[in-house]
Amino acid sequence: MSNPNLKRGDKGEAVYRLQSFLNRVGAMLIADGDFGLATDRGVRYAQDYANQPTTGVADFTLWTWLESRPEPFPSLDTNGVAFIALEETGGLGYYDQFSRWPHFPGEQSGITIGVGYDLKWNSEADFIATWGPHLPDAVMVELARDIGRRGTKTRARELRQLGVEIPFKYAWSVFVEKTLPRFYADSEAIYPSLERLTGLCRSVLVSIVFNRGNDLRGGRRREMREIQTILARADEAGLDHERVKSILAEVEDQIVSMKRLWDPASGLIKRRQAEANLWRKGLERL
Repeated sequence: MSNPNLKRGDKGEAVYRLQSFLNRVGAMLIADGDFGLATDRGVRYAQDYANQPTTGVADFTLWTWLESRPEPFPSLDTNGVAFIALEETGGLGYYDQFSRWPHFPGEQSGITIGVGYDLKWNSEADFIATWGPHLPDAVMVELARDIGRRGTKTRARELRQLGVEIPFKYAWSVFVEKTLPRFYADSEAIYPSLERLTGLCRSVLVSIVFNRGNDLRGGRRREMREIQTILARADEAGLDHERVKSILAEVEDQIVSMKRLWDPASGLIKRRQAEANLWRKGLERL
């Protein structure tokens, strides 16, 4: 399959493939076949990552380098991995402007760094093992003060004023090597048939657990419990392929139903709808 030179304004299957390859290295793109601003930024990011001239044009040299890169987390579809990272960071442009500094997402969250690493919900031992190889000692000491504590906007501003920031290359490395494996295991603990789903469908369930945790107790977790029941039904012996797909299609409705939990202006409403759409797309590959 040919890999043509591509630039901003191009569209089509080749752009879709390029976007999927860019997502291997953390471009966090929605693979839609449209070479727009986000893809241009992704190309430049990848060229810089590969120590190539940052032209914004995907040429033979960039294609060759991208094709040599491994899948970031083989248990999930690469575009699904990109989706989770995009939802957690806002994308490369937003990360560069805002998310690279410790921030406070609100509600019950703690100070959050990198790709959704919440200091409130992680132990000091995990923090040191995860981030110690990447961040200066002085930064580690300062961020360790936020372990187990609810964040505030004031504390986030203080950390930014202190010059604490997380380069994206470190954030991406921690995300795919440390964070995703943990949340995949958390997802599999409540959805044991996870491995029998397509990569995109697995990505959706990991996205939900990444955002909400895997506690199934209480009225706010009704849909997550129902998804567990649906997956168990689809896993029963003797069902033909079409019947399995029909049962699994019910998961989409449960994801959409979760919208009841948040204010209509919440970004989580859009995230749940995007997850529902991705689930439907994943089922097409089953």
